[in-house]
Amino acid sequence: MSHQVLAEACIGCGACEYACPRGSLTKTDSFLGLFTIDALTCDDCALCVPKCPVNAIVVDPGWPVCHDRGCPLTSTRLADIECAVWQERCPECGATMWRSGDGPWQCSKCDMGRHVQCPRVSTLARRSAERTDQVV
Repeated sequence: MSHQVLAEACIGCGACEYACPRGSLTKTDSFLGLFTIDALTCDDCALCVPKCPVNAIVVDPGWPVCHDRGCPLTSTRLADIECAVWQERCPECGATMWRSGDGPWQCSKCDMGRHVQCPRVSTLARRSAERTDQVV
């Protein structure tokens, strides 16, 4: 995810949620009804950013950006590959699925045998490991 909601600034109005075409913004269970962005469904369109009346949605530099910084699909070598942006996931490794042309959705690693995959997979794994290390 290239964006994050600043909890201390969010007023819970929901304007961002209505602007998101992927449904990536969800209300948390907190009393104030603050919002959070799901890193696996956000496609970095940034339509939510100008809708926030208090500028609580900001860039999160720790995440790769879909079809931009860190995404292997920006390579001309992979120009014919389309990403499911987490709408389809690999049952083996959990990565987002890719497809070439009108072909079936496949995992870049498990099915296509490529040495590249969505960089959000490794970012998510790294952040999960960091949280686990902090708990221990």
